[in-house]
Amino acid sequence: MPMAELERGRIAANAVAEAQGRIPEWINVFSLCADATRMKILVALHAAPEASVSQLAEAAELSANTVTQALATLRRAGVVDVRPDGKYRRWRLVHPGVHQLLHQMDAPHSALHPEHRHPGTE
Repeated sequence: MPMAELERGRIAANAVAEAQGRIPEWINVFSLCADATRMKILVALHAAPEASVSQLAEAAELSANTVTQALATLRRAGVVDVRPDGKYRRWRLVHPGVHQLLHQMDAPHSALHPEHRHPGTE
């Protein structure tokens, strides 16, 4: 076998070994993002950080109960977080990898979250 082929195989094996510890996290992130309801909510939060459940429900054309359940799942996974604001609870995206993934899929920006370059994207 030519040396270049041996080197390519070694490089590939090293890459897998180096990424091995992060693979379970990314499998979890991808499974969270593979749900249409959660993706609609993530896109809405990307454009409108600090939105309330009712605002997200209206934006995604979902019931408030459905949005609440999806946000609970995303929060348990460390993708979103919430803070109280008077009678509202304000939700925001906190997972940098999911933020970058939304950039890769060209999720819209807004006046609330202006266009910006995310580290690691071109």
